Amino acid sequence: MVDIVEQNSGPGAALYACAPCREQRGLTPVVEQAHEVAYRDYLIHTTDCAGCSRLGRCDVGGRLREIYQRALDGAA
Repeated sequence: MVDIVEQNSGPGAALYACAPCREQRGLTPVVEQAHEVAYRDYLIHTTDCAGCSRLGRCDVGGRLREIYQRALDGAA
């Protein structure tokens, strides 16, 4: 999968590309895209960190969240 298309109503769509197409067009699988990697790092941290909760984040959690947001903004 190389992209996820979200919609306001109804199901979204997933876009797939075979290996030769990914190579020819320089496509990166979703799981390797910067915003996805940053989000996984953030989720893993907040799952294990006692200082992160719905009410706030520890310093590391806050930095990881900022990295994720910057990556997400750059992906748009």
